[in-house]
Amino acid sequence: MGLYSIAVSFAEKMVSPQRFCHSVNVAEAAFSIARKVGVDPDRAYLAGILHDIARDFSSGELILAAREEGIILRKEERACPILLHGKVAARIVQARLGIKDEGVLLAIASHATGRPGWTRLEQVVYVADKVEPGRDYPGVEYLREALDRGDFEGALLESLRATITYVAREEKGLVDPQTVVVFNEISQVKA
Repeated sequence: MGLYSIAVSFAEKMVSPQRFCHSVNVAEAAFSIARKVGVDPDRAYLAGILHDIARDFSSGELILAAREEGIILRKEERACPILLHGKVAARIVQARLGIKDEGVLLAIASHATGRPGWTRLEQVVYVADKVEPGRDYPGVEYLREALDRGDFEGALLESLRATITYVAREEKGLVDPQTVVVFNEISQVKA
């Protein structure tokens, strides 16, 4: 059994059936986007299928897993533990599947918030998570159309804007400062 089969099987065991369907959709979207923007599609698929393996953990489980894995919690992550699910997932994947590809691990770790100086692979997984076919929210069609036009940077910028707006307005939650920093970085590039 190859790494990709093992990863798919592992993801299926770690999450609910609905979350697994989402993960498959993200992996396929990441593969497709990666091909268009010059990123290794196999690495994008691998990160996409594994990105949410810790998403169904409770807040307490995320904090405990993060501490066990030596992740230093930022105040935002203590206040909103769901922000940890990517970092925890990356550590689990590294430990349990033996994946050592730093790019794949970073793409898993940063898919929820982005991170300053992130790579194109990380950006691909972030966008794929926002535009996969199961997503249905105001503006998602615009993102998909931007990708169809070949405007990856525009889709990335609007994905970040949509996340910030949604969390601030609808969830009335904490907008992760890393997402704001990344939004500002991409805004400067796009300008």
